[in-house]
Parts: sequence; structure tokens; C-alpha cells
Amino acid sequence: MVKILYIAGWGRSGTTIVDNIFNSYKNVFSTGELFYLWHRGLMIGRRCGCGIPFAKCATWKNVLETAFGSRRPDPAHVVALQKQAIRVRHTQHLTDGALSAEAAEYLDIYTRLYHAIAEVTGAELIVDSSKVPSGAALLTRMPGTIPYLLHMVRDPRAVTHSWMRAAPPPEKRNGSTILQRPTSSTMHWLVRNAITERLGRAFPGRHTRLRYEDFAAEPQAAIERVLTMTGVEPADGPFVDENTVVLKPNHTIAGNPSRFRNGEIAVKPDNRWRSEQHFGPRFTSTALALPFLHRYGYRMNAGR
Repeated sequence: MVKILYIAGWGRSGTTIVDNIFNSYKNVFSTGELFYLWHRGLMIGRRCGCGIPFAKCATWKNVLETAFGSRRPDPAHVVALQKQAIRVRHTQHLTDGALSAEAAEYLDIYTRLYHAIAEVTGAELIVDSSKVPSGAALLTRMPGTIPYLLHMVRDPRAVTHSWMRAAPPPEKRNGSTILQRPTSSTMHWLVRNAITERLGRAFPGRHTRLRYEDFAAEPQAAIERVLTMTGVEPADGPFVDENTVVLKPNHTIAGNPSRFRNGEIAVKPDNRWRSEQHFGPRFTSTALALPFLHRYGYRMNAGR
């Protein structure tokens, strides 16, 4: 049986650093955002986490050969399947409804993929930080796997600030320097977290929520609690001390540019938004996210 830990939530919530730390434990392999293998990896040709173009990475060449042999799916066709049947709004139906032909085909492709990753890497646990809840929903129907769900949450005002500071990828640069504006970021934050929270019911005893703020305060303890949930022994870990970690090189697909970092780093809270964020974006994000702020332990008046 293949153990899979799926990280779900909204972007800019600390998933990349969490993902890279998991990858640095013995017997754990992180795929990064496996959902985007076909588009960002094979069609656009983004770099693998190891630094070379994805198509030239020996690890992923081996995985794809093991999974599909000479009958590798057409990347454009897989992306079309995602758009047709694996949208976020399909999450609940993918958990307990009858699968369409497109969803069943997609499930078969990813079943082969996850099993090939386990075979090639020898990992006891595969970590997928795609964050797309519909992808997590399909894991509950995937033969030969034991799925786990990690719901990552961060203060929506910090998330908004991070999105506004982020430079769009080259293929999305149409004169704008902002990837997500406050309204868009916060609405996505609300929808993703609400759907992911509900999805947890499909992972009885195999799901947990982790706030970025709690992780940043006690990173080693937070990571090892999650590993313990999956039954993976967190021995010989990468932590030098409670807040310093040595990251191994990885083979992640897509994600925050920080995925290319390795070596020794100090994990500490990123609270720049408290002093840098302007009133307008903060007010917008606070007002829209108000129903969920208290739910996740965030104060309405964030202070500076």
C-alpha cells in the first residue's frame, strides 16, 4: 500500500517550506504540486526542484517510464481532463458520487503515477502539495493507497500581502505586476478552506489542520506531529535544533520559488505584512474573511 499525504488549502500559506521539510526526512519523497506535472512540467517546461528543466530530470523520466512505458498520456489531454472533471467545484462529487468517464480516466492515470513514484523512489510516504481539494478527493477512491490530508491555513491578510508581493510567472505577465488582488485572494482563501474543511470527513482519523503561524513558531514539533499521524517514524530528521533545518535537494513540480533552496535555513514567522500592508488591502481581506477569522483563531484587529 502506498501512503500519500496530500497538502490542501490556498497558496502562500507556507506549504512550500513545509513540503521541503517533509522531503528532507528519511523515506519521504515530495512531489511538489503533482497536479501541475502535465501543464507546468511537460507543456511549459518549468524547472524541476533539482534545478534542471523538468523534461531532463532523470528521476521524473524514470517515474513516467515506470508508470506508462511507451504509452505516456498526452499532457494536453490530461490538462483537458482536469478542466472537465477535476475542478475544485467537483470536490464533493469526486468523493462520493458516480465518476464520469473523464474522472475515471484521470484516476487511473494518477493511480499509475503515485505507484510509480513509490516504486522508483522507495519512499514510505509520498507528499503531494498540489493544494487542489478535488485532487485530494480522488485519493479516497484510489486503489492500493492509504491517503492522509493536511489542511494548511494562514491568516488571510498575510496571504493577501504575499500574493501582492509575488511576481506573476512569465506566461501570466500581461502588464500586471500583481498575481492576486485582495478580493480575489481572500475569496479563494474562503472557498478553498471551506471545501478542504468539509473534505476532511472523507479522511476519518487521517486528517489534521496546521496553521502556518503554529508551524513557524514550533516547526519541528508541528512537522513530526503530522508524520506521526501517517505512521512514519520521524527519526533521523533534518532539524539541527527546534527551528533550524537542513533541506535536502528535491524534485518538486511547481510551487513557490523557495522550493529551489536547500542546505541549512532558519524557520521563523514571516510577519512583514503587519508593518508593510496598506489599510485598503487589509480592510478588504478582514471584511471578506470575517466569518472564518475566529474559526481559525485569528483576531479581527491584527495590529502592526
